[in-house]
Amino acid sequence: SSISELSYKMDKSESSISQMVKSLERKGILDTRKQGTRKLVTISERNYALSLFDMIKAEPFVPWEELITNSKIAVLFKNMTGEYSFEHGISPVSLWRSTRNLLMHGMLNTRRNGQVIGDLNLSRFISEYSDHVSRKYLKDILPKDAITVWRSGYRCLFKIKDLLNNAIIELSDDTLPTSLSVSPDYGIQFMTQDSFYYHEPGLKELTIEDTIIHTLLIGPGSQTYSTYALLLAFKAKNEIDIDLLVSKSRDYGLEGEVENLVSYLKSRGKRRAWPLPRLGELREQANLYGIVIN
Repeated sequence: SSISELSYKMDKSESSISQMVKSLERKGILDTRKQGTRKLVTISERNYALSLFDMIKAEPFVPWEELITNSKIAVLFKNMTGEYSFEHGISPVSLWRSTRNLLMHGMLNTRRNGQVIGDLNLSRFISEYSDHVSRKYLKDILPKDAITVWRSGYRCLFKIKDLLNNAIIELSDDTLPTSLSVSPDYGIQFMTQDSFYYHEPGLKELTIEDTIIHTLLIGPGSQTYSTYALLLAFKAKNEIDIDLLVSKSRDYGLEGEVENLVSYLKSRGKRRAWPLPRLGELREQANLYGIVIN
């Protein structure tokens, strides 16, 4: 449709339609092209735009213009992906109101375990659009030469190659060094040419528990990084809050890996699951870094 055709169909001024189209084009929902003096508007070929189109077509009588406003989209991101960083900037009252309204319209349902689910079309749209928003946000916030190691919502673990030979980089206040980049703070100097950083909106500090989890996150299933995480844990064993470590692991989907690590720590290597090293191999590594494992 052209801008004038949309204006006629929707009974709105052409200037209002132009503003709407520009807004949706910025979000990647619509595409426009010139045909003579007319501007033609089409649905974008991006996956989330097509999912939105299918969703509206399947449920034409749902007041979508009320349910998927900018503020409610953020609530849907949080509720349906389980990613807590999407809550950033939303007040608890707004979160409660938006969730209630979505439940009232039947767009969300809660299960007995408290999990929030939506209908199939809505779930697909939110999954695809939240992924797009997450990628765009991190593209804007991270240094241009950053290599993403892990991301979820607005959270990201990334690395920068051979930082010592690069120009000084500017990082946001809520981006902090982590993992192997802070191991010297605990008396361990791992050999690496990468500098590791973690970003999360509103982040103020990172703990030893975060450092261990981020080390595991670099290479899930890797014996090398599992060994590094174990060495950090044994070195700082008097500082670690085991309950906090286990609790934090759930935010990264690393519950199993951290439970194995904790079991190894408590049993001094007697209870071991792959990819954790044998105790003798760990002791050899520990000797290189001056770590005593009794």
